[in-house]
Amino acid sequence: MITNQFGEQYLYAVNRSMFEQESALERIEREFGKLLEREDSLIIFVGSDSGNIIRYVLGRELPVGARYIFIEPESILNQVASTVDLSPVKDRVWLVTPEQFEDASQEAGITNYMYVDGVFLIRSLSAEYGFFAQYRSEYWDLDSYINDVRWNAQVSLGQDIFIKCQLENCADNQYPITDIKGCLQDKTVIVLGGGPSLDEHIEWIKRHREQLVVFAVSRISARLLQVDLQPDFVFSVDPQDISYQLSKKMLRFGDDVVFINQYHVAPKLLSQWPHRKYFTGALLPWTSELNPEETFNGAGPTVTNSAIAAAAWLGSKQILLAGVDLCFTPEGFTHAEGSGERAAGPKTDLSSLVLETNAGSLASTTPDYALASRNIGLQAQSLKKSQVRMINLSAGAAKMEGVEYRSPNEVILENVSKGIQLPAQNGFNSTKRLNAIKQELSDKAEQADQMLALIQQASDVHTRMYEGDTINPALKQELEDLDGRISDEHEDIFRLAKMLSILGLLRMAQSFSDLEDLELHQVKQRLDIYYAALEDGTKRLKQHIASGLSSVEVRLQEQSLRNMGTKDVEALGRKWIERGEPGRFFLCADARVEADVLDSLKRSYEDEMRSEQLTTFIQQSKLNNLHALPARIRYLKDKADLSALEMLHASLKENEDLKPYLPLITAIIAQLKQQPDIALAELLPVMEQPASPILEQTLAMMVSLCAELGHHQAVMDAMAGLASLNAFYLDLYSDALMANGQASDAIEHLTEYLQYFPGDRPAAVKLKRWYQEIGSNDGVLLADSLLEAQSTDD
Repeated sequence: MITNQFGEQYLYAVNRSMFEQESALERIEREFGKLLEREDSLIIFVGSDSGNIIRYVLGRELPVGARYIFIEPESILNQVASTVDLSPVKDRVWLVTPEQFEDASQEAGITNYMYVDGVFLIRSLSAEYGFFAQYRSEYWDLDSYINDVRWNAQVSLGQDIFIKCQLENCADNQYPITDIKGCLQDKTVIVLGGGPSLDEHIEWIKRHREQLVVFAVSRISARLLQVDLQPDFVFSVDPQDISYQLSKKMLRFGDDVVFINQYHVAPKLLSQWPHRKYFTGALLPWTSELNPEETFNGAGPTVTNSAIAAAAWLGSKQILLAGVDLCFTPEGFTHAEGSGERAAGPKTDLSSLVLETNAGSLASTTPDYALASRNIGLQAQSLKKSQVRMINLSAGAAKMEGVEYRSPNEVILENVSKGIQLPAQNGFNSTKRLNAIKQELSDKAEQADQMLALIQQASDVHTRMYEGDTINPALKQELEDLDGRISDEHEDIFRLAKMLSILGLLRMAQSFSDLEDLELHQVKQRLDIYYAALEDGTKRLKQHIASGLSSVEVRLQEQSLRNMGTKDVEALGRKWIERGEPGRFFLCADARVEADVLDSLKRSYEDEMRSEQLTTFIQQSKLNNLHALPARIRYLKDKADLSALEMLHASLKENEDLKPYLPLITAIIAQLKQQPDIALAELLPVMEQPASPILEQTLAMMVSLCAELGHHQAVMDAMAGLASLNAFYLDLYSDALMANGQASDAIEHLTEYLQYFPGDRPAAVKLKRWYQEIGSNDGVLLADSLLEAQSTDD
C-alpha cells in the first residue's frame, strides 16, 4: 500500500498511477457513482481498486435494498481487509475471494435480485484497464455463474417486458404456428445463425437452394440481403428494442418469406412485418379461449434453440446448422460479415472459458454461448430419439453432444423440390377477432380495477388494525378475509400483479430479519410495503392491458382504411409513426390512398429503416476491445501462442483504433521466432511516440532484446525510460545501476522508489547495505530511520 497526495491508500501493483493526480474517491464517483446509488440492486465488483470502492460505499448512506460484493484474490484481499471495517454492514457488503463468491451471492439473495433485473457485474478500474491480469479470468468465471442464475430466475418467474410485449402484440399475433404443424415433413432444414462460419457456406446454400428449407435468425437479415439469399422462414424471440434495431432489415425480405416469432417479440418488428407470420406460445398471459388449443413454446435461451425446435416440430428429420458456431474464431470474431459485432472489430476481451470445436481445436467462448451450446446438445440428443438428425457444417463451430459434424460435400440431400404448402393469410385481422380480444382485455382491465379497490381497502384496514402495542382482532379478521378475496376472486390478475410488483416485494423481504424476530412496528412496515407493491403491480398490469387495447383500437381503425378520407388516413399514419410502426404504410398501398399521403408514410418508413442506432453499441464494443487488448497480447505472449498472435495481428490491420498495437504484436512474433534484430527494429519507432499506448510494454521488451543482443547501454536507457514511466521499475533500475558501478545513481533511484513505496522493507534493507558499502554513515542513519518507521507502522 502507498498513500497519494490526497491521503488515500492504494496498491501500486493493482492501480498503478491512476490515483496519483486525481483522488481515488473522485474518480470512483465519476465512473461508478450513479450505479452505486441504485436501490434494490446487487452490485458485484471484480476488484475493489485497493479497497477504495469499498471505502466510497461505506462513506455514504447505503441505498435502500442495495447490497455489494467485492471479489479479490486472496493475496490482495488480505491487504484490503486490513484497511476497511465491514462489521457494521456485514449483511450488506461482502469482501470475498473468487472461491467464496457463490456462497456470498446466495447469502445476499442473488436470485431475488434477478427477478427485478437488479444484478450488476462490474469490473473495477484496475480490472477494466488490465493492470492485474487475474481479474480477467475471474470476471468470466463469475459471469458464467451469474448467467446461469439469471436464466433460471427468468424461467421460474418471468419479467415485466415479456408480459408488456405479449399484451402489446396480441392484436398482431393472428396465426399460431400450430396452423402449419407438419408442413416440413421429410424436408431438409438448414438453420442459419450469425456466427463467422456463415460466410463459408453461403455459396453452397445458394447452389442447393431448391433442396433446402432455409431458417434464418432475424439478426443476420442484413447479411442475407447483401448476398441475395432470402430465407424461407425468419425467426425472432427477444422483446428488447435492441433486437429490433439489429433485425429490422428483415422487413426488406420479399413476400415468400415467413416470419415465426415468439409471442413476446419486439412489437415494432412484428407490427411492421408485411407478409405471412406465425407466433409461438400463448396469445394472452392468462387462461383464455383465445389462446391456441395446442401451444408450441419453442426452446430457450437463444433464437437458434427456438429455430431448431420449430424445424423438428414442423416435421423435418434432417436439420443442418451453419453459422451456429457459439465460439470465437482464432482472430477473435464472433459474428459474420455485415453485423454490428463484426463492425466493432475482433473481440479481445476473451473469456477464459474454452470448448472443443468440431475440428478438434480449442476455442474461446462466452458463458451464454456455452449455455446455448449445451442446450443445443440436449435438443439434439432428445430429437435423435425421434429419428431427427442434426448436422453442423462448420469445422470451427463448438462441438455439441448429439450434433454430427459433416462438411457440406458429405451431406446427402434429397433431390426433390423444397415446395412448402402453407395456408393463405389475410393481412388484416378480422373485426370479429379483434373485438373478441378487445372484450377480453376490457374484462381483465375491469377485474384489475376491482382487485385494486380490494388492495386499497385492505391497506386501509391494515393501517387501522394497530392499536398501540396490540392488534384489533376484528380488523385482523377483516384483513384476512380481504387477502383471501384478492388472491381467490381474481387469480390471474393477482398472479400477474405479483410478477410485476416483484421490486416492492423484494424490498419487503429484504427490509428486516426473520419473521419471528420482527417487532410489531416492523410487521406493520413490512405489510405497508406489501400492499404498496401489490397496488403498484396491479397498476402496471393495467398500463400493459391499456397498451394492448390501444393496439387493438388502431387495428380496428385499419379495418376501415379503404373507406377513409385523406385526413383520416393522415391521422392514422401519425398514429403509426407515434407507435414506431411506420412500416404499416403497406396497408395503404392496398387501399389506393392518395399518392402524397402514401409518399409521406413511405418517407417516414425509409427514414426509420436507414436510421442507424447501433452506433453506440459498436463504439462501446470497440472501447471494450481497446481496453482488453493489452491483457490479450500479454496472455498470448506468455503462452507463446504464435499462430494466435499472427491471426490477431491480421485481424487488427483494418481497425484504426487498434493499429497502434501492431508493432508490439509484430515484435513479439519476431521474438518467438528467435529473430531479436527484427523485433528490436519494429519497436524502435515507438520510442519517438511518447503518447503511444504500448510505450511501457515496448521499453520492457527492449530491455530483454537489447540484453540478448549485447547492447548494454541500450538496456540501461530502456530501464531508465521504464523508471520514468512507472515508479515500480525504480527498484529494478537501481539494481542495474549498482551492478554497472553507478552506486550514487543507484542509491538516488532506490531512495526515490522508497518515497513511492515506504513500506517495502527489503528495499530499505538494501538501501542500508548500499550506504554501508560506500561508507556513508549519514546514509546508514537515514536507512535505519526508514526501517524504524516501518516497524512502527507494523
